[in-house]
Amino acid sequence: MPIVNVKWQKEKYVVEIDTSAPPMVFKAQLFALTQVVPERQKVVIMGRTLGDDEWEGINVKENMTIMMMGSVGEIPKAPVVVEGQAQSSNQPTEETNTLYPCGLSNLGNTCYFNSCVQVLKELDELVLKPSDEIKIREQNDRLCHNLSTLLTQLRDKDRALRSQGDPIKPFTSVISLSEAFPQFEKFKQQDANECFVAILNNITRNYGRAGFPIEKLFKIQTETTSKCLETEEVADVKTESLNQLTCYVNQDVRFLQTGVKAGFEQDVERNSAQLARDAKWHNHTQISRLPKYLTVNINRFFFKESSKTNAKILKSVQFPISLDTYDLCTQELKDKLVPRRGDIKLEEDAKLERELRKKMLDKEQGDKIFDDGVALPTEFENDPGSNNSGFYELKVLFSSKIWSSRLRFS
Repeated sequence: MPIVNVKWQKEKYVVEIDTSAPPMVFKAQLFALTQVVPERQKVVIMGRTLGDDEWEGINVKENMTIMMMGSVGEIPKAPVVVEGQAQSSNQPTEETNTLYPCGLSNLGNTCYFNSCVQVLKELDELVLKPSDEIKIREQNDRLCHNLSTLLTQLRDKDRALRSQGDPIKPFTSVISLSEAFPQFEKFKQQDANECFVAILNNITRNYGRAGFPIEKLFKIQTETTSKCLETEEVADVKTESLNQLTCYVNQDVRFLQTGVKAGFEQDVERNSAQLARDAKWHNHTQISRLPKYLTVNINRFFFKESSKTNAKILKSVQFPISLDTYDLCTQELKDKLVPRRGDIKLEEDAKLERELRKKMLDKEQGDKIFDDGVALPTEFENDPGSNNSGFYELKVLFSSKIWSSRLRFS
């Protein structure tokens, strides 16, 4: 069976084709890789569009490149206006506000702050009920209280309806940010990465004091082993806790995973007890705990020695919609991830089988085939806020003109 390269958007997949089976089987393989259902796929081989039933007239060769077009998800249907129930253009419907929630006004160079808040707004654990917000207020931290209120307002659909979708002006939050952290001077351009880290540390500390332990939702633990390159000397394993991973960009990095791995392999100079002098050491880092929400910061800046300034690397870095962190983990964590990864594989196979059966059955019979709706647990029983599979789906992507891109996976 020939092995081919399938190019879809910015992604490229290596797929084995069985031309003795109907083309629908090949399209099912592509669905498992891209989540684009076969009905929405347009597969082009040597200028010819592949059908669903036959390979007639299409010659598949080893290592050839096949183009696939199509998008994930259903095409939104146009709203149906019932006669006598049409609304004026200045009265938005609830559906409109569901698709277009309230945003945040740029108060003048506050885009860095707005983007950080929009990320946190997507996390259900940070949006509290009014009764729980009282506990946050009792911590006497103005910044945390204002942020908690702001997150609730952004998720409040009733408020969006009342305000007709007008953006929120976060004056009090921006002012309290500059009061808590003087380096973020009001209404001046700032680094969004530094702002995000400062806000996250403030929220996790005060939410924890109020009885909402959210720190583990973001906590990454790593283990670093150091080996001397000039002797057989091995240093003690160093354990660290982080809130984010860093993708280091250089001329050789094209993919997110490559940049993260580059930061996990470093050569440094440190003292060697055997040599009684400084020597070259190699540090190898692995992840020993994965959080529910994984944040990756793409670091595009480096210090330019000639001009004594920070320079930015203007180079595109490809990132996946689905991120697999298995290869970055310690062997102990890998062994713990294996059972759930097997369950997810079975779930994906069952999903693919349901789609194939629906394709072969008529509509009435196909409607009787559905998922049981039972979601698989995503965390270890003895470690709340963890990830038990190593798989992540892209949840938020945001960037700023003065800040390197940040990715959040969940």
